[in-house]
Amino acid sequence: MRYAATSPGKRVRPVLTLATAEMFGATGDAVLDLACGIELVHACSLVLDDLPAMDDARLRRGRRTTHLEFGEDVAILAAFALLNRGYALVAEASRRLPLSRYHAEDLLHHLAAAIGSEGLIGGQALDLRGSAKALSLAELEAIHSRKTGALFVAAAELGAMSGDARRKELEAIGSFAKNLGLAFQIEDDLVDATATSEQSGKDAQQDRGKATFVALLGIDGARALADELLTFAEASLAPFGRRADGLKAIGELVRDYGRLGGPGAAASREPS
Repeated sequence: MRYAATSPGKRVRPVLTLATAEMFGATGDAVLDLACGIELVHACSLVLDDLPAMDDARLRRGRRTTHLEFGEDVAILAAFALLNRGYALVAEASRRLPLSRYHAEDLLHHLAAAIGSEGLIGGQALDLRGSAKALSLAELEAIHSRKTGALFVAAAELGAMSGDARRKELEAIGSFAKNLGLAFQIEDDLVDATATSEQSGKDAQQDRGKATFVALLGIDGARALADELLTFAEASLAPFGRRADGLKAIGELVRDYGRLGGPGAAASREPS
């Protein structure tokens, strides 16, 4: 569990939780625990994604995948232990927050919905089936809005809820995070297609032969779509003015991530 959860990475999802919470005036240990719960859930998904039955990956965040280091049996147990600890941490943190509009059950429901059959797990199942056939852009976006985007939305919305955001504010944050998450997936496809293993910390061209945004649109087309989605994401933040500068900075981080393997990209960039 420690190996999977503490490997070097960008930590975009928990940072998104922290930045959104801070925008609504929520800080402190309970908010940090909330963000850590999100990261534990994400770490679980990475361990499962890397298994031989899924992506059969050998590298993750610059080192051997969890199942290669400890065996498939231990990796599966560690993944579910991380998932359950993530839920528990979110529950414990939510009960310590001074909430008036929401309850701990609301935050847990948001997280559960993001992970389940209508979210991350459902998106992964569709992705596995879709790898063997040509997909339209709409189908690909639908898959990754669930596989990647759903946890981005939950990360941002839990941060907003920790600061008692109003419903309309929560909708704006959800729109931002949905577009951000989809853009992140496209940038991830670009990294897979253009970066070396040393640059990305993952197996190079692991997605070759799969349905990806790069395979469908080409490198230039995928970059253009990611830029468009990041523009939409930033537009969702207009009602918050300067308060949203931290979230806008995360958008720029995501934009920069996909240029790992582009002209002049530095091999020393932090792995995924």
